[in-house]
Amino acid sequence: MAAQTTIVHCADVHLETAFTELRGGARRRAALADAFVRVVDLALERKADALTIGGDLYEADRAGPQTARFVFEQLARFGGPVFVAPGNHDPYSARSLYARDDRPPNVRVFAEPRWAAYRLAADVTLYGFGHAPADPGRPFANARFDRPGTRIALVHGSDEDRCPPGKRATAPFTLAEIVASGATCALTGHYHGGTVIADETGPRLAYPGSPEPIKFGERGAHGALVMTVEHGRVALESVALARTRLVDVDVPLDDAASEHAVLAALERVLTPFGRDDFVRVRLQGTVAPGTRVDRDLIADRFGSGLGAIEVIDDTVAADYAAIAREPNVRGRAVADLLARAGAGDADARAALRYAVAAFAGDVRP
Repeated sequence: MAAQTTIVHCADVHLETAFTELRGGARRRAALADAFVRVVDLALERKADALTIGGDLYEADRAGPQTARFVFEQLARFGGPVFVAPGNHDPYSARSLYARDDRPPNVRVFAEPRWAAYRLAADVTLYGFGHAPADPGRPFANARFDRPGTRIALVHGSDEDRCPPGKRATAPFTLAEIVASGATCALTGHYHGGTVIADETGPRLAYPGSPEPIKFGERGAHGALVMTVEHGRVALESVALARTRLVDVDVPLDDAASEHAVLAALERVLTPFGRDDFVRVRLQGTVAPGTRVDRDLIADRFGSGLGAIEVIDDTVAADYAAIAREPNVRGRAVADLLARAGAGDADARAALRYAVAAFAGDVRP
């Protein structure tokens, strides 16, 4: 009777990321290390037979001896077999952290862009593919996995059918290529939002997502995957691990006429957020001419209660009465809306902001 095999899979930890786009970068960098500790905790808690890492564990251009000591300490703490498929941010080379002599003996790194096999159990084989500094090509294009039992492919790469906007493809592949290779399921990395793709046979392709969010706008899970293989059947469980959030917030100022009104609007919107939230605020709407929007004051006033705050001022300053006197289309449109607003039409008052913004070239609602 075949025993159950359990694998904990993570990817895209991105240790030593600089986070230069927002204040609070040092706290976010420390949060990445904390998240990796939680990955190892999960592997120990689930008594995993193996821990797999689908690339981009660290940033090669910023990682040094301290990073190596931390990573190796955690992997040695797990104690069981660890398999690493380096990615485009941590490719294997003679100078990489993976090549150090003090790497724990339980860690195996797939150092070349070709598949290598390792038998995890009598009926489970793990195949690994690693990035080197040169372009690795298409990992599954000519791959053929034919060992009996369950065949797990570990790789860092891009599912071409689901590439997020603006994401650079690296080591691209398709689900059809994975199926044709004979792999039962591919555990991978590169996309920071976790997702599992399945068909009638079960899960075929899985991204765990980065344990902590790396960039604004990422969608999907952030954590690790627990894979179980029993009697040839594969099951995947997504485990959320992130403690931080990257939040985009739009703040409508609705004709704010003073700095006090601006701060009051921010107070209302930011109340639900706390120290683990890194917030990018976009101020929108039409404000009275001369209304002060002091981004340094906003950061000082609200930043201590948040992980960090960035303010983008997209407001439009408008003197409706002056615009209504203009001898052009904008003037006539605003004069008409002012007249309706003066007659008690609340919708016309709200429309003034959008009309002025549209004439200014900002057509967002």
